[in-house]
Amino acid sequence: MKTIVPVAIAAVAALSTGAQAQDCESSAPTPAGLVEVVRFRLAAQVNREDFVTAAADTMPALCATQGFIGRVLSEGEDGEWMDHIRWTDAQAAQAAMAGAMENEALLPFIRSIDPNRIVLSYQVPVVLK
Repeated sequence: MKTIVPVAIAAVAALSTGAQAQDCESSAPTPAGLVEVVRFRLAAQVNREDFVTAAADTMPALCATQGFIGRVLSEGEDGEWMDHIRWTDAQAAQAAMAGAMENEALLPFIRSIDPNRIVLSYQVPVVLK
C-alpha cells in the first residue's frame, strides 16, 4: 500500500502539468482501432513554449486527416514527451505518416523533435468492461 501513494501523487502531478486530450469536433464518438505512441525529446534549440504552440497548430491539419480521432500530448519531468495519437485503423496511421513531411502545417512540430531521440510504437486499444 505504501508504494501506491507515491505513484498516485506522481500521476496527479503529471496530470496537473496540462496534459489534455485534443479531440476533433465530430458528431459521434469514433472508436480507436490503433494508438500511435511516440516518445521523444525536443531538439536542442527548441524551447517548450514554441513547441507547445507548434503542437497546437497541428490540430486543424490532423483533424482534416482521414482516420485521425484525437491525441494526448504529455511532458515528463525528465524532459521526455509522449504523444498518444488515436486512429481509426492502421491504414489511416500509415497514410498520415507517409504524407507528414509534405504537410506544411506539421513541419514546425516535426522539426522541433530531436530525430535521434524518437521511439515509435503502435498499440491496439483494449476495451475495459
